[in-house]
Amino acid sequence: MSDVGQVLIDADLVSDDQVKQARSKGGDLAGALVSDGVVDEADLVRTLASQHGLDVADTASLRPDPSLVPLVPRKLSEATSCVPLEKVGPALHVGTTDPGNARAVDRIKRSSGLSVKLFVIGPEELDRVQAELYGAGAGGRAAQHAPRREKDPLASAPSPKELDQVLKHAVQEASPDDVDDGSPRLEKLEVRDLDPPVVRIINGLLLRALQMGVSDLHIEPLEDGLRVRFRVDGCLQEIMTLPNEMKSSVSSCLKIMSNMDIAEKRVPQDGGIKLALDDGESIDFRVSSLPNLYGEKIVLRVLGTSDLRASVDELGFEGRNLEQVRDAVANPYGMILVTGPTGSGKTTTLYTILNQINDPNVNIVTAEDPVEYRLNGITQVNVRPTSGLTFDAALRSFLRQDPDVILVGEMRDYETAAIATKAALTGHLVLSTLHTNDAPSTIVRLVDMGMEPYLVASAVKLVIAQRLLRRICTECKVDVDLSELEKSDLDQTTLASVEYLARGAGCEACGGVGYKGRIPAFEVLSVKSPDMKRAITEGGTEVQVGQIARREGMLSLGDCAIEFVNKGLTTLEEAARIIMAD
Repeated sequence: MSDVGQVLIDADLVSDDQVKQARSKGGDLAGALVSDGVVDEADLVRTLASQHGLDVADTASLRPDPSLVPLVPRKLSEATSCVPLEKVGPALHVGTTDPGNARAVDRIKRSSGLSVKLFVIGPEELDRVQAELYGAGAGGRAAQHAPRREKDPLASAPSPKELDQVLKHAVQEASPDDVDDGSPRLEKLEVRDLDPPVVRIINGLLLRALQMGVSDLHIEPLEDGLRVRFRVDGCLQEIMTLPNEMKSSVSSCLKIMSNMDIAEKRVPQDGGIKLALDDGESIDFRVSSLPNLYGEKIVLRVLGTSDLRASVDELGFEGRNLEQVRDAVANPYGMILVTGPTGSGKTTTLYTILNQINDPNVNIVTAEDPVEYRLNGITQVNVRPTSGLTFDAALRSFLRQDPDVILVGEMRDYETAAIATKAALTGHLVLSTLHTNDAPSTIVRLVDMGMEPYLVASAVKLVIAQRLLRRICTECKVDVDLSELEKSDLDQTTLASVEYLARGAGCEACGGVGYKGRIPAFEVLSVKSPDMKRAITEGGTEVQVGQIARREGMLSLGDCAIEFVNKGLTTLEEAARIIMAD
């Protein structure tokens, strides 16, 4: 039972049944009791203050201070039934209707980075202060009794503007006296012992990255500071530069959070962070440290944040490509390969396929480094080469686990490719990735790894090469005159196929860059026809394989990119990145 309820029962202000009835409504118990007329607000405040030895909030003499909003954002205030009253030195004065809720106090401390001094406030007074501080529509009980909306794991995080203010204040507070100097005492340091400004900066950067849809965070020491960059929609953007004195403390904090050895600064290390969110969800980060001239560069990869689709129909395949992917996925055996550079969406494509075929009647096992998505009903294995659990070792074990579908995170060597090929030829559907430039070169790459050409022709059913192109922001999209084609370095044949040009002028919605979101371009090669199988078996080059594929209707990545340009989905500059490499 709630501490508030027990205190009021002990004071003979309410009965046990009245508390149970108010509690069944959910939300703030004190607010529900006052709203139902079960207890007088003045009696409730006086009793709670007396029981916990706290003062009553003197809200009449205090004006809500908007500068406190970044410390306790609106949604956190509503979720905890707490409201910031004033900042006095290193302490934040907070009014609450539930002074016994230690978890709420801890959340306020983490958010603000300050010590917290509690005052008791009445439910109606809490609503009034929240409305004045956060604007119309705010209010603890009103928010808590509103209809439930779809769960948002970042619901209680500060807004982007509030978070930017938190970061700015934290950097200002992190003076040279507050940060670590890299001395040996750091070896026994724990996260809770680090200075609050440093912790707030790191937590703020992680949350800001999630809000922006970042795929990677780069925290890199330079000669004159610590540069922070985010990779958004495939492109790096500089976010801020931290003071030079913070290099050691930021890297130490991140290494502790990632379970790395903070005493070791001479060799690269790998680790991971699980960021717990307020609704019980969590986000995983893969962390890598690399020593350089001025300290340690740390890169964090955000795992599993892309939205998985229910089926391949929703991935963006069209026409012939979609038909061939559907046919390959419906096959009970064979190999489907997805290729492309890092960050091109390969894992999302593979896991969407798994999502479609995931069924209680199908035994699916995966070997990954690391596991990026977690799907119910699938056996997922994190490979650990340092412990002897390599891709090929995991595959050997999988074949003794009666699998129907096997996913191998990446085929890096002959041993892995050989076992995967054997599995594909003996009644298993095998999914994997390679790092090649296009679909035809993937076939040749397997042969170069040592696979017999006839085995490749028999095992491989489909190869998907993909890239992600930045999408023009729909809020600021403008037409571009075709005369701009003259400035392009593309060949005349390609330019002749361009019928329409557009770009983003830059607006608040896209952060001024003119792009928002990304769109996948696919190149799908089916190993099905006798001509294709013959060319592979006879050791055909990637040019020969590519010629046959195009004769059979395959659209290259460059062709797909130009289609997107003509549809006004992306710019010619974006398409050129693919065409130049094609």
